Amino acid sequence: MDRGEQQLIDLVNAWAKYSEATPDADVAGFCLHYLTETAQPAVLNQHSPVASPDGLYDEKWVESLTGTANRSLTEIRPSSRLAALVGRLSKYGYFYSKKAMFPLNFKSIEEPVYLIVLAQMGTPKKSELIYEMMVEFASGIDVVNRLVGMGYIEEFPDENDRRSKRLRITEAGLTILQECFPVMNRVADVAYSSLTEGEKALLIQILDKLDRYHAEHYKLSKNAGFDEVYDRMVT
Repeated sequence: MDRGEQQLIDLVNAWAKYSEATPDADVAGFCLHYLTETAQPAVLNQHSPVASPDGLYDEKWVESLTGTANRSLTEIRPSSRLAALVGRLSKYGYFYSKKAMFPLNFKSIEEPVYLIVLAQMGTPKKSELIYEMMVEFASGIDVVNRLVGMGYIEEFPDENDRRSKRLRITEAGLTILQECFPVMNRVADVAYSSLTEGEKALLIQILDKLDRYHAEHYKLSKNAGFDEVYDRMVT
């Protein structure tokens, strides 16, 4: 049996195992599963710090990080590299969107996203909208007040709680959203046009999985300390 035949047998066995464990198994899902299970992490030339006995930073790590020496220290884990890349990509997106939103008098793409979420939620309380946007309350209040001042959001009394106010999107808000969507699509094109359609689909599947996972834990983690969050989600 040659190497190609053995690899085909391994692939068929992998499909059998996957389909047995996955009730709604399909080829696309299997291909994603197989790629992620067999992918090898890239070898990284950066390193994470190793604590020294006296609690100070490790001089050797600094040398390795700055390229002044080539030392074999603790390599950065794929999870850390992934976190760095996602954070960096979000900054690129913010950079492009800020330029794109400027002619529409928005400070960033976050403001029209508030309007989109508000339109989807209907008439939420301020706190409910801010919670859905996953931002600090003070920052969320600033954005909401700015959008109210621009005439895109309307505040009105809560019939069941006079101490609270609810929000709804105005006609002007809906109109500006119509103007925003083509611009937001152009921002997305700038950010992701270098990927093929297949790469985009693969990335969406992976990120959707992450989003569902974190959405499940977000409410539980809101008021918890990090150690508690870590113990629940990792260990």
